[in-house]
Amino acid sequence: MSNKQEQFEAFFQVDEANRVNLYPVSFTEVPIDQDKLELSIPPLFRLANEVNELSVSVLRPLRNLGDVAEELATYLQAQSRKIDLIMSHILATETPEEDAEYCDSYGGGGLRVTLPTAYPIGQYFRTKLFLQHEASAIFCFTEVIATTTKDQGTQHTLVFARIRESDQELVVRASLHAQTRQLKKRQLDKKDPQNS
Repeated sequence: MSNKQEQFEAFFQVDEANRVNLYPVSFTEVPIDQDKLELSIPPLFRLANEVNELSVSVLRPLRNLGDVAEELATYLQAQSRKIDLIMSHILATETPEEDAEYCDSYGGGGLRVTLPTAYPIGQYFRTKLFLQHEASAIFCFTEVIATTTKDQGTQHTLVFARIRESDQELVVRASLHAQTRQLKKRQLDKKDPQNS
């Protein structure tokens, strides 16, 4: 258990609600390796990940061209963002809204979510995490490693039991972007006390 707790705590958590779908599964339903995980990922999630990876790999070489390519990179980023938004919408509508919960926090090690039902430590979930600000969705498997009783239910700490490395990097990037947004908001609130 402490190893899983260390795995979870190796990355910081950012307090931001994102839609998450959790489906309880048994240990035997969790893919035993990355190849089996790839096979279990729904085609739309695989497509979304490939689109995201293509965008990153195409834009990276443009940065080396300097000022000449800046306008082209801006244009391509806008086009990429449009595709991400469309894919995000398709992925979100693929799963019914009534099956959705919202996480309390997330980070590269996993997420915390408060549920009306208390699940035992060691419970696995097939997990779909929809990163709203990144217009991305992650398909992975998580495991309950801790629970805390709250007024609204039980908060579950879920560690990533099986996740693609590229998806974990996306979660880390999303949490960093969220932290930046939150810091900017705090700075604005300090400058303009009427907003608080």
